[in-house]
Amino acid sequence: MKEFLIVGLGNPGKQYQLTRHNAGFLVLEQLARSYRVRWQKSKLYSKAVVADDERRLYLVKPLTYMNRSGEAVKIFLDQYHFPRERVIIISDDTALPFGKIRLKPRGSSGGHNGLSSVIAVVGADFPRLRVGIGRPADQEGMVDHVLGCFTVEEQALLPVITRWAAQAIICWCEEGIEKSMSKYNGPVPTE
Repeated sequence: MKEFLIVGLGNPGKQYQLTRHNAGFLVLEQLARSYRVRWQKSKLYSKAVVADDERRLYLVKPLTYMNRSGEAVKIFLDQYHFPRERVIIISDDTALPFGKIRLKPRGSSGGHNGLSSVIAVVGADFPRLRVGIGRPADQEGMVDHVLGCFTVEEQALLPVITRWAAQAIICWCEEGIEKSMSKYNGPVPTE
């Protein structure tokens, strides 16, 4: 049975629930709903496990806050010893317009503090799925943008975007990174 670790980055707490920085958590919650699994909380992370005859998926939300996400990821990796090609990190991305996703087999943090934290403790050689949240008109408003809530119009599209991203994750598990990239990278179909 193949095992996969799927980590969504975000911040714990109701006040952050619908903020742009929590795009990773939102995709994981969509996966958990799709499989009808419940979250189990520990001190450093919340996890849900999906299993069938062929694979087991560990869905993990670090509860260490974004800038220390790597701590929770490292503990989970040390405990379960996943090969890096079966670990994927889901994060928000201000370089991508809202409504786009991008899968990549590896890469830099792109200035994302959560990804920087993960890379600092486990290295950069892991797949990632980035969910576009767009960028503010001026760079000075970046913190307010990522920690701000999605607009009403954006919230209306979130179910479609998180379902598409969840499908991309399942495709990655079943068919690998190359196929999932060619099928899912780009704008999310809204119809």
